[in-house]
Amino acid sequence: MPRTGRPRSFDEDQVIGGALDVFWRRGYAATSMRDLKEELGILPGSLYAAYGDKHALFLRALERYAGGAANQADVLAEGPVLTHLRELLLSVLEAARETPGRGCLLGNTAAELLPTDEAAGEIVHSGFEALETGITRGLEAAQRSGEVRADVDCAAQARLLLVVMQGLHVVARAETDPRRLTDAIDAALAPLTAK
Repeated sequence: MPRTGRPRSFDEDQVIGGALDVFWRRGYAATSMRDLKEELGILPGSLYAAYGDKHALFLRALERYAGGAANQADVLAEGPVLTHLRELLLSVLEAARETPGRGCLLGNTAAELLPTDEAAGEIVHSGFEALETGITRGLEAAQRSGEVRADVDCAAQARLLLVVMQGLHVVARAETDPRRLTDAIDAALAPLTAK
């Protein structure tokens, strides 16, 4: 007869969401199991039993974040694409204003843990790739509809916009009013517009 341990006394979805928030605010290295215990209200033994260690819990939280980031780009296939792209980029500035210092967890992880953490690197790469693919598909749809110029290399522009997005996350941290960077967003999108 298989052993059935004690049932978990916590909601795993809430724990992953709470851990995501802690890691996003503090970073991986600055977050201890004690921090997670205090913020999540779960004993370290329960966290270890459920997830193995801090790194495994972090990877679960990072996977959730990467999935949400990929979903943001999926809406770009519905027009008007350039308007949605601009809104997506503006949301970076708004997030920087509302929650200063957070940035993008994918970018934060890349800066803090890569290239040495291969497991985190795979998730970061997958998240960036999903964003880039979603932006590419959106630009291709906009190109077919005449919203984006016919001579635009949609894949290259998607990579550029991903880099712009990550740059906005970083530069917005230094701005007293991140909305000042709106003109950079408009400058990045202007060359794409069909005349």
